Amino acid sequence: MQKKLILNADDYGWDKDATAGILNLIAGEKIQNVSVLANHCTAVELKRIQQYRHAVSIGMHVCLNAGTPVLKKSSSSIQDETGAFYSSKELFVKALTGKVVYKDICHEIKAQHNLLKDAGIKVSHADSHQHLHQYPFLSSMITQALHEVGIKKIRNCMPYSIYDTRRIIVAGFCASTKKNLRQFSSPDVLITDFTNKHFSFDSQVPELLKRLNTSSYQTIEWMCHPALADRADSYLQRKNEYDFLMNCNWNDLLKGLSIHLSKYSLL
Repeated sequence: MQKKLILNADDYGWDKDATAGILNLIAGEKIQNVSVLANHCTAVELKRIQQYRHAVSIGMHVCLNAGTPVLKKSSSSIQDETGAFYSSKELFVKALTGKVVYKDICHEIKAQHNLLKDAGIKVSHADSHQHLHQYPFLSSMITQALHEVGIKKIRNCMPYSIYDTRRIIVAGFCASTKKNLRQFSSPDVLITDFTNKHFSFDSQVPELLKRLNTSSYQTIEWMCHPALADRADSYLQRKNEYDFLMNCNWNDLLKGLSIHLSKYSLL
């Protein structure tokens, strides 16, 4: 049976380099899925990605932990005193201590979804900034809100490769919150290796694909964060990812394997 490989570009709208890089890749037919940071996008950026709605599956990259909300409120359990979102760590601690109110999360997720919908974007799937929808104490609220807005497909953040502290923590979070994904369709596993600064794109991508080909997984999501340039405040290899995706030939990489590129809309 052919396995599905969903290559998804995160962070559309995060900054001009991510936005331009993702648009270039879509125009070059190099990626088939993208996740949009609604609260970071301008109207022009939303219009530009909407024009590719027939070429790619467009998802909502739920953001409750960077920037400011779409729904402007004078006070909220997910905003600090300046009106900005709390960081992931701060929000997690607030949820752990019972200080996050569900209606605040739900209203903001609805606002982000409505912003995309009003821009003419049919949201095919959802994931979240820094995997927030699989954080303990936050996951049940975020996934319930996504269910309420009609999202049917969602990222399973369980990493395929677990070899460092970050991935061990994420795997633990995913194991403890997997029940919250049952009401959605999800890929079986997530490839996160592009975020590893020691990852060799030239040699390790073919090796990884061969291992996936013999694995028991049928639907695999490959997460990427391509951009025209790196950010000084981020560990992501954005420029390397962009260069690799722009120049690689997936037909050659997948030749002889029972894997084909797919879209979230076909999940």
